Amino acid sequence: MKRIFAVAAALCLLAAPGAFAQNQKQNQNGRMPKERPTVEQMAQRQTERMTQELGLDEVQAKKVYAINLKQAQQMEAARAQMVKNRQAHAADMKSVLTDSQYDKWSQMQGPKPGAHRGKMGKDAKQGCCKQNKDCKDNKDCKQGQGK
Repeated sequence: MKRIFAVAAALCLLAAPGAFAQNQKQNQNGRMPKERPTVEQMAQRQTERMTQELGLDEVQAKKVYAINLKQAQQMEAARAQMVKNRQAHAADMKSVLTDSQYDKWSQMQGPKPGAHRGKMGKDAKQGCCKQNKDCKDNKDCKQGQGK
């Protein structure tokens, strides 16, 4: 009897974290959204990788970290500027376009920065449509190949 109780208790302990994980927010793919690493974390990760691959000593690793940190900070500043430019561009377009035109234009802009676009590389499905279908089978293809 004690053995059955011990097995049941172990199963409950194993299932409990999964029950709580269901309440967390998931993205469109059913995965948990990843938080952006800080510039320090990115520089540290890159430095660790370079230290391992290149066999850097401690002095070199500290200097490389400083260089990687500077580069990561510059990239983050460029990203922030790009976001600001996109927002200004959208505001300018909204001031000219009607609401329906603006909505259509927004959809034409595609996925937002940072949104994953699915598989990349050799295994990705090829197609000219946003639905990622073969054009020969898609009568609604805007490239004209679906006719």
